[in-house]
Amino acid sequence: MRAVLCAGVAACLLLGVTLPARSQNPSQSQAHDSAKVVLIHQLLTLTHSVDLAISTMEAGVPAQRAVNPRIPAVFWDRFLAEVRNRRGELEDMIVSVYEHHFSSEELRQLISFYQTPVGQKMISETPGIMQESMDAGRQWGARLGTSVAKQLASEGTSLAP
Repeated sequence: MRAVLCAGVAACLLLGVTLPARSQNPSQSQAHDSAKVVLIHQLLTLTHSVDLAISTMEAGVPAQRAVNPRIPAVFWDRFLAEVRNRRGELEDMIVSVYEHHFSSEELRQLISFYQTPVGQKMISETPGIMQESMDAGRQWGARLGTSVAKQLASEGTSLAP
């Protein structure tokens, strides 16, 4: 059970999305928010943001499998199937996040930007940039870990369990 809980937490960390607090009285701004939500969906579609989030989760599962070998493969297979099947839930959560952080005018400006050639390039390059950045971060972390381990060893501290 603990392993499944850890896997769930890891999945949440892979996604990195949290829900903002919702308004106490949603009916007051519902008409205004519906137009804003349309803009958010347009932006998410244009930028492929939900697909990118799902791809990031899919890319992270092999590492989670490796660090959690006691979790059966069927868990990860079903987890990924649920991720794909419940894409709409994720999109709704992301809409809430964008709704909290951007005004309708800012969303219009973002949509306009992403429709430009440089905006389109940003969309097409983002997956590669993310992958290369994650690889760079892993390499940097490994170098730091090795450096700290050497420092501790020279001070007589053993890292062996």
